[in-house]
Amino acid sequence: MTITPGATRKDARLAMRLTPDQDALIRDAAAVTGQSLTEFVTTAAVARAEDTLADRRIFRLDVAAWDEFAVILDRPAERIPELSALLDQPAPWDE
Repeated sequence: MTITPGATRKDARLAMRLTPDQDALIRDAAAVTGQSLTEFVTTAAVARAEDTLADRRIFRLDVAAWDEFAVILDRPAERIPELSALLDQPAPWDE
């Protein structure tokens, strides 16, 4: 799930306590990227959350993303010669 900034109303809040060093580090990184503190922290937290949940069995997709996913799943399979050649080789542990 990709969250587009400004796509929906932002009513939820997240509060956290930081050490002064953590606060300075995050503020410096946000400044270097030209993002507001909120943009930087939100982008970083969402990216980390997506990575963390990427291997889970349940995915949450909006309607557009689900439609795109369904189209990809319905495409006929394509033979990839390089992959076929790789799979035809014996596994290193079988040698």
